[in-house]
Amino acid sequence: MGTGIIHFRVDDRMLHGIVATQWVPTSKATRAMVVDGPASTNDVVRSSLKMACPPGVALSVIDCEKAITNILAGKYANQRVFCVFRYIHSAYELFRAGVPMPQLNLGNVTQNTGDVTVLDKTVRVSDEEREMLREMRDGGVKITVRFLPGDAEQDVSALLG
Repeated sequence: MGTGIIHFRVDDRMLHGIVATQWVPTSKATRAMVVDGPASTNDVVRSSLKMACPPGVALSVIDCEKAITNILAGKYANQRVFCVFRYIHSAYELFRAGVPMPQLNLGNVTQNTGDVTVLDKTVRVSDEEREMLREMRDGGVKITVRFLPGDAEQDVSALLG
């Protein structure tokens, strides 16, 4: 049985202009899933994400634990779910829990400053995140960078060391 997840993306802006107007429609998603603990409990953030969600697309704003439970229980098996994380560690948490994740697209990871590994102009990862991504890569997850759906996909696995 499939999970229903058609795309995993890390984007620190979550569901915003590019994800809402390009990624979700291009992927023909029927549900946008934002996996972020703080967002899941903040009514203002949830409301703004709902406004950004394309018409006709269901929205879930949930924490990692609920995402893991729902995905592994097959709740989304008959849907096309575009899953977006604010942080790499959230994607890593799902991976560690056994959620099938063939690929992880790093779209916008800009909150890191200082001593970082630059994977692309919009992707800077900390040493801790690089370790997580390495473990995911070694566990069979293809780690890519692609900002827009029309951009060429870059496999950045080798840049992780």
